[in-house]
Amino acid sequence: MGLNRENGYSASVEGFLVVEGTRFRLAKTNGVNFVLVESCELAPGTDGELLIIVDGNADAKRITLPNGVKAGQSLVRYDEYVPF
Repeated sequence: MGLNRENGYSASVEGFLVVEGTRFRLAKTNGVNFVLVESCELAPGTDGELLIIVDGNADAKRITLPNGVKAGQSLVRYDEYVPF
């Protein structure tokens, strides 16, 4: 997977859901949902980070999973976590 840039495409893009230090690999994300590569189970309300690494540069944002993740589920909705 690559991202279009002014001078071409990125060489490497990785995505992970990180929960309590455990990384779950993502196939893709669109800003509202992500697709998990492998199945897992997470309780509704689980907090974590959406970690995207493009050409070695990491960017993370805190998210919450309002509906959690059920066994066998690949498409997962998330909300950005905004503390007040």
